Amino acid sequence: MSAQWSEEQIRMLINERKNGNEEYHRTPNRNKRNFWEDIANEINRVNNTNYFTGEDCNKKFLALTRAYYTARAYKKAVAEANAEALLEGSDNTETNEGLKAKVKKKRSLVGEHYYEEFSTEFWKEPGARHSTTLSNTPGPLETGSDTSSSPHKQTKSSRPVTPSTETPVVL
Repeated sequence: MSAQWSEEQIRMLINERKNGNEEYHRTPNRNKRNFWEDIANEINRVNNTNYFTGEDCNKKFLALTRAYYTARAYKKAVAEANAEALLEGSDNTETNEGLKAKVKKKRSLVGEHYYEEFSTEFWKEPGARHSTTLSNTPGPLETGSDTSSSPHKQTKSSRPVTPSTETPVVL
């Protein structure tokens, strides 16, 4: 059974991950489990619980980053559809009937809730962060990544890359 997260617990998870970003990237992959366990222990301590695990924290944070990327792709699609409607001479782009048909991206309310904070892409390795404009959408293989050096990114290798056990892939 997966853990139920309150807004306060999610906020704490985000803050702990954000404040520990440099430590996270200095930690070898084989020890990242300890990083997430430390966060889980802190959330459990503050909330007087014992049911959050490091794996729960890692999975929840990955879900939040995926929601952010989904919201970003949706915002980009809406902006492009609005721009196209303006070029076509439509006078009301927000309620344009064709707008919904043109926007084929999924909307993420969770991603929109945390969009501003996640738009800094604070979880990426320092120095590897990119400008986060709406035109920078992730490729299909990097949408669920927690780091900029994702095992899901395409490489020049002709064989698929197997993700590490530290970064669970949720289908």
